[in-house]
Amino acid sequence: MESRSAPRPRGRPGEIVVSDPTGAELGTIPLAGERVTIGRLPEVNEIALRPDPERLVTREAHCTLEREGAHWVLVDGGSLNGTFLRRGSGLERVSGRTVLQDGDVICVLGSIVDANAPRYFELSFNATGDSQATRAVLAPPLEGTASLVAACVEYGSDEARLFLVLAGERHEVEIRAQAHRLVRYMAERNADAGGLPVLCTHDELMHAVWGDEPMHTRIELARLVWELRRKLEPFGARHVIESERRLGYRMLTCRG
Repeated sequence: MESRSAPRPRGRPGEIVVSDPTGAELGTIPLAGERVTIGRLPEVNEIALRPDPERLVTREAHCTLEREGAHWVLVDGGSLNGTFLRRGSGLERVSGRTVLQDGDVICVLGSIVDANAPRYFELSFNATGDSQATRAVLAPPLEGTASLVAACVEYGSDEARLFLVLAGERHEVEIRAQAHRLVRYMAERNADAGGLPVLCTHDELMHAVWGDEPMHTRIELARLVWELRRKLEPFGARHVIESERRLGYRMLTCRG
């Protein structure tokens, strides 16, 4: 995987974490400008997916990312092998224009040696912003945003239960075992800091979730965070888990 330099970004930035078909992480590419092309050849694409010995990736603009206001949009370039998007556990072929959400994974076919188990280049989209500006809980309340200011989470380690506290009301949030390990670790880090939201790095979070198990990547961590945010989304509380560009995540826990 190679990338070419691009103009400095305007507005809301973002980044792509690229992994090859074996699952090895190749690097992180900050998104910049208005259009980013993805293809095989580095001389004509901002993000080049290599090596590609089976020639499955289109030479130029297999797919593109285009900025639309505060969002990035994925567009397939009419590629023979298609462009796919993993959102949660589903994998769907992209048709038309698709607005990316934080945690989405763009999949481009990279190997068909095993016809029963094709492998993909995976490009995980992380929507990022200025680390201070994104902390809604610390900002002065604006009209219609009271829920952003009031939302926080409580985690009971003994009972292994997660609650969202919103405007004084507690709502239990059902999560799976890996998410429990992630939330427990972040809640304990906050407690050690007197309740303040602590930045937890990607590496320490991956260790908290998977221990010394091999072959886990930031792609999997991003998916896990995406699942948590999806659970919080019906309450308008995705922001209680914040992304810090290239570094890790924070979680806003309630202070007693």
